[in-house]
Amino acid sequence: MLVFPALTGRASLLQNGGVNPASNNRAGVLGFVLIFLFGIPFAGFGLYAFSMAIKQIGTSAGGQSVWLPLIFGVVFSGVGFGLIVLAVTGSKWAARQQYLQGEHPSEPWLWREDWACGRVKSRTESNMLMSWIFTIFWNLISWTVAIFALPSAIQQKGAGAYFALLFPAIGIFLLIYSIRQTIRFFEFGKTCFEMSSVPGVVGRDLKGFIQARFPHSPDHGVRLRLSCVHRVTTGTGDNASTTENINWRDEAAIDAGQLCPGPAGTTIPVAFHIPFDAQPTEKLSSRNEFLWLLEAMAAVPGVDYHDTFEVPIFRTAQSPTQAEGETEFASHPTAISQPQQLTVQVRPALEGTEFYFPPARNKSFGVSTTLFAIIFGGIGYLITHTHAPVIFPIAFGGFGVLLAFISVKIWLGTTRVVIGGYMTLQSGLLGGGKTRRIELADIGNITDRITAQQGGASGTPYYDIEMTLRDGRKLTLGHTLRDKQETEWLVSEMRRLANVKEMSAAAGMK
Repeated sequence: MLVFPALTGRASLLQNGGVNPASNNRAGVLGFVLIFLFGIPFAGFGLYAFSMAIKQIGTSAGGQSVWLPLIFGVVFSGVGFGLIVLAVTGSKWAARQQYLQGEHPSEPWLWREDWACGRVKSRTESNMLMSWIFTIFWNLISWTVAIFALPSAIQQKGAGAYFALLFPAIGIFLLIYSIRQTIRFFEFGKTCFEMSSVPGVVGRDLKGFIQARFPHSPDHGVRLRLSCVHRVTTGTGDNASTTENINWRDEAAIDAGQLCPGPAGTTIPVAFHIPFDAQPTEKLSSRNEFLWLLEAMAAVPGVDYHDTFEVPIFRTAQSPTQAEGETEFASHPTAISQPQQLTVQVRPALEGTEFYFPPARNKSFGVSTTLFAIIFGGIGYLITHTHAPVIFPIAFGGFGVLLAFISVKIWLGTTRVVIGGYMTLQSGLLGGGKTRRIELADIGNITDRITAQQGGASGTPYYDIEMTLRDGRKLTLGHTLRDKQETEWLVSEMRRLANVKEMSAAAGMK
C-alpha cells in the first residue's frame, strides 16, 4: 500500500481542491474560446463537403462519387459543431463553477451539484455516451479508409490489405462494447449513491446506500470496492497519455439477504472506513489529481452489473489527528478472517510455521506479461531489418527483455518464510535462492503495499508483503498477491507469529 502523508504545508491546497480557482477559471475560459475557434474550420469544411455531395447527387456522375464528400461532411461537421456546442455549454459550466468556488472557497465538495446534495451520480450514462461518440467517430474514419485503401491493397497482394482491415475490426469490438454499455444503462437505470453525510471524512466512515434496479436478482450478492486513485496525464496532443495508479483499495461483499427494496428498485448498503492518514480528494492541476471511486459489481443473467461513483473524500475538522488515529486503530484492531481459498501454502514446519509462495500463482498476470514481452521483443527484432535508427530496436528490445524477466519471476519465482523462534527467508526460482535468518527482535513492522496493477482505476492491484527491520532495511516476504483479504490475513498471521504490534493499515503505504 501507499503512504498518505498529511503535509501541513499543503493545507491551503487541500482546502481549495488543490488548485487556485481564479487562475483555473481564466485558463478554462481561454480553453473554451480556443475550442470554439478550432471547431469553426471543421464545421465549415463539413458544410462544404455536404454541398459537394448534394451537387454530385444531381449530376449523371453521381452514385459512388457522392459517398466520399458525404462521409467527409458527416465526420468534419460532426467534429466541428460538436466542438462548438462543447465550447458554449462548457463556458456556462465554467461560470457556474466560478460562482460556487467564490461562495464556498473552503468547501470544494459543494462545487459539484451531485456532491452537494449527497446523491452521487453513476458514471454509467456518461461512459455510455462517450463510448458511442468514440465508436461512431472511429468507425466513420476506419471504414472510409478501408473502403478506399482495401481494393488497391488487395491488388498489390501485400500486408497492407490485412493492415487496412485492422482498424475496422477494432471498430467492431468498440461497437460491441458500446452496445453492452447501453444495455447496462437501460437495464439497471440511472443509479446513484446516497451518502449518509457529505463529504466522506478522512479517518471516519463512508456510509450510504446505492439505489439501483435489478431485473434479475443478484443471487451471489454485490461486491463493493473503494479505491483511492492517482490520475496523471503526461505529454501533449497525440502523445498525451493518462495513467491511473491505485494507491489504496478496500473491498466488501454484500450478501443477497442484505439487499432491500428501494425507490429505484434495490438498495445496496455501503460502509467503508477511511484510513486516518489517507490522501483526500485533491486536484493539483488539470493533469494531476487524486480521486476516490466507489464501485459496485454483481453477476446477473445477461450483462453484469457494474457501477462507478466518484465520491468526495476530504480532510475536515472531524478528521482525527495522527496520534488520535493511531490510538483508535490500536484500541480497535480489525479482525481478519482466513479466506476459504489460499494461493499461499501455510503449514506447520519443524522450525515453526511455513508460508510458501509457489510459482505461477497469477496465471492471467503471467500470460499478459509474457504476451507483451513477445510483442515488444518481436517488434524490436523486426525493426533491426529496417532502416530505422538504432535507438528503436534497442528501446523495444530492451523493454521486451525487461518484461521477459518479470514474466520469468511470475512463472517460476518462489518465496519461503518460516517463523518460529526466528524467521527464515528464502526467495528465488523454483524453490532455490539464498536463505537468510532474521531474529524476531530485529523486526520493526510487517505491512503490505500495492506494487503492480492490471488495467486502470477499475483494474486489479497486486500486493507485496514487506518487512521493515529496526535498522531501516526492507525485505519482501511475498510477491504479487492478488486477493486483498488473503494478503491482509497473511500479514496479520506473520505479525502474530513474529510478535509484531499491529499498526495502521495505511502506515506501510508509500
